[in-house]
Amino acid sequence: MKKHLFILLSAITCALLFSSCSNVSSLGSKQSAHQKFKTKEDYAKSYTIYKNEKLLANKGAKASKLVIDKPTQRALLYIGNEVAVDTPCTTGKSGKRTPSGSFKVTSKIKDKRSNIFGRYYKNGKVVYGGDRRKYHGSYDKYVGSSLPYWMRLTDDGIGLHGSSSIKRYPGSNGCIRLPHSIASTFYYRTNTSTPVIVR
Repeated sequence: MKKHLFILLSAITCALLFSSCSNVSSLGSKQSAHQKFKTKEDYAKSYTIYKNEKLLANKGAKASKLVIDKPTQRALLYIGNEVAVDTPCTTGKSGKRTPSGSFKVTSKIKDKRSNIFGRYYKNGKVVYGGDRRKYHGSYDKYVGSSLPYWMRLTDDGIGLHGSSSIKRYPGSNGCIRLPHSIASTFYYRTNTSTPVIVR
């Protein structure tokens, strides 16, 4: 009798252990492609862009939200509850910090030019480039810096836009710079009400 009881208990224990191991294994396999992407050691330094091609294949699907993560200098576009894009970005440098908080895209301009940063020309030559508030000389023409795929977040000029100057540390004048290769995706996937969380 004791022998049969021992065999029965051993069988139950083995079954429970097998079930437990099986559950752990299935949990590990359920880790999303984006979660795996984030576990890479160089995640916060990498220029690699993550795309969920399956989500992006639905051309009409709009972003449910954007998340700007300042510590890692990365911008995430969500469709539903899943990350569709995770890209490096550049936020505001010291003294010109990108504000944290909850915002919404309030306006969009595909080919915007800056009202503050640009170049002054006189007789066809550049006489000054940079912050126009600091220039008091004469000029014939002002041309604002290109801010393609502009998405405004605040009334005082903070927004997201495409840029060729993506750094892996805060380095902008307050705006959130996105790589040119991905800025259009953010632009066309957002509405003028899409929530944006800057953290």
